[in-house]
Amino acid sequence: MQSPGEYLKKIVQSLKDKSPKEVLSYAIFNEDEEAKYYLELASKVERESIRLLFIKMSEDSEKHKNWLYTIFKKLYPDEEPTKIDAPPVEVAPFHTEFESVGGYLEALKYCMQSELFARKTYEMLAKKAENDESKEIFAQLAVMEQDHYDALKKAYDLMTSLREKEIELKNLKPGGYLFTDRFKARYFLADIIGKGKSEAIIFTRDAPDATIKFFRENKVRVIWISTTATRNSINPAGFSKAREQIRVFFETGMEGAAVLIEDIGYLLLELEFKKLMDALTYMRDYALLNGAYLLIVATGELFERREWALLTSEFKLIS
Repeated sequence: MQSPGEYLKKIVQSLKDKSPKEVLSYAIFNEDEEAKYYLELASKVERESIRLLFIKMSEDSEKHKNWLYTIFKKLYPDEEPTKIDAPPVEVAPFHTEFESVGGYLEALKYCMQSELFARKTYEMLAKKAENDESKEIFAQLAVMEQDHYDALKKAYDLMTSLREKEIELKNLKPGGYLFTDRFKARYFLADIIGKGKSEAIIFTRDAPDATIKFFRENKVRVIWISTTATRNSINPAGFSKAREQIRVFFETGMEGAAVLIEDIGYLLLELEFKKLMDALTYMRDYALLNGAYLLIVATGELFERREWALLTSEFKLIS
């Protein structure tokens, strides 16, 4: 059986002297296969966070394919891409039953290795290619594969942390949970409310439409943290006023309702720590009283040691 290093050399040898047209054709077919593969994986999973991740990966690959195809047609308007006689960058498809956390971790690890291999392959091809146009295409493809790897790793790290801390979603205790990355918090939230189990409010600095799209058909309402007064926005200086809105949501919303506050660091620029902490603990207490969840995103370097210790005593640090 070929080692990864031997397979990598085989790909590089096959492609290093190809023309830009052949390189584009090769990449277009690879991205098409990757898009189909991730969509197939998404259809097999029960865990909402991983389903959303795989759908996003598939859509990204489809966008990459379309971008490459646009370049191809601009350069060669009267031609179509053709299959190139070279080994595929992506390794052989992997399938699992997704019946346990271990199964998800195994699949995520495999996909991470595949994306990492693809990135290394494109990086080497960028160095070895014999024309500047091909070098540029390979370099950009390497960046895209790294983005895929980073997204997969966040999900992998979150699930690893949940397993190590023996946290099971079906037995998740109401209360407050802390994350150091917004996408890990979003994956966690998706598993809480996924498939119509419940509903959520998300406070974020991200574009509201993009945030809603991330959660797809799940029941989420987005409130934009911004100094720009607009519909469904809140000024960070007045964030403490949101405590009553969240109390009512927890008391009247669906069972297992959740609130995600993604930008604690940004709020800290406008509110003194005590005022912010008072609001957060008030919200957390009402989550406890109503079988709900308050998720927040913050990193330790934004706080004094004593402040971080207080925050992590009130909110369980997940990942």
